[in-house]
Amino acid sequence: MLKIGNAIIHQVEESVQPSFVPKLLFPDSSDEALAEHLSWMAPLHYDLAQEKFRTSVRSFLVKTGRHNVLIDCCGGNHKNRPYFPRFHQREHDWLDRLAATGVAPEDIDFVMCTHLHADHVGWNTVLQDGRWKPTFPNAKYIMHRAEMDRWNPAHPQHQFYPHNEFTWEDSILPVVEAGQAVAVDDGYKLDDTLTLLPAPGHTLAHCAIHLHSHDNRAVFSGDVMHVPLQVYYPLWGTSLDDDPQLGVRSRLHLLESCAESQTLLLPTHFIPENGCFITRRGDGFAVKWNDGAD
Repeated sequence: MLKIGNAIIHQVEESVQPSFVPKLLFPDSSDEALAEHLSWMAPLHYDLAQEKFRTSVRSFLVKTGRHNVLIDCCGGNHKNRPYFPRFHQREHDWLDRLAATGVAPEDIDFVMCTHLHADHVGWNTVLQDGRWKPTFPNAKYIMHRAEMDRWNPAHPQHQFYPHNEFTWEDSILPVVEAGQAVAVDDGYKLDDTLTLLPAPGHTLAHCAIHLHSHDNRAVFSGDVMHVPLQVYYPLWGTSLDDDPQLGVRSRLHLLESCAESQTLLLPTHFIPENGCFITRRGDGFAVKWNDGAD
């Protein structure tokens, strides 16, 4: 558990496992750069046997004092993801982990989405009696308007992407049809505590969610970064990004902002649950892991 001002944050983890081969994730990476950082990356962040980065998939539950807000919803159970084995027809105990925070699905007031990829919206819905239904019956689901347009097959701006082929039908459309989806734009604020700000590149309408409470700050950065090595090499383009160079600019802006304001960085896929701070390192940046959990 973390406390940021008056806000309390719980991480609700779905899975941790080896995931990406470095050269496939970062085409510009080098063996020398990886070797320089293996002393602290292995074994937590890097699996030496499989030669893959290890990543987490998690949600963050934020208790603002007024509302229970869930940020991103992992991969979900029973989802058809043939292109994405990590998320294909899974059986996770994520709902039990949510319950361990003292919050039931009925207690969630808002779900906020950094973007609408399959591994961030899976628990938006659950399969009941052969139909997909919103997991959080009393919640409003906050989604960026341009993200919704991009994934909606009926919209002219729809773009097909294999890893997300079934996501609209099973994880977004049921929320829309239930009247629980709220389309918002950059700058949307919730409780004067959480603000949706643009961080494009991974998707063109990808957002970071900034938390500000009593002069304390944190940022839920979604997929601006996937592994902590990107703090040291932010100029590496990422193969998972719609626009890798736009992703580089968003990453540099995020790192600069976090270093300048001592904002706690909480990425979706970094393994340590308490996040990290960003410090200066010569003309670049470094990670300082947060040990301030309550």
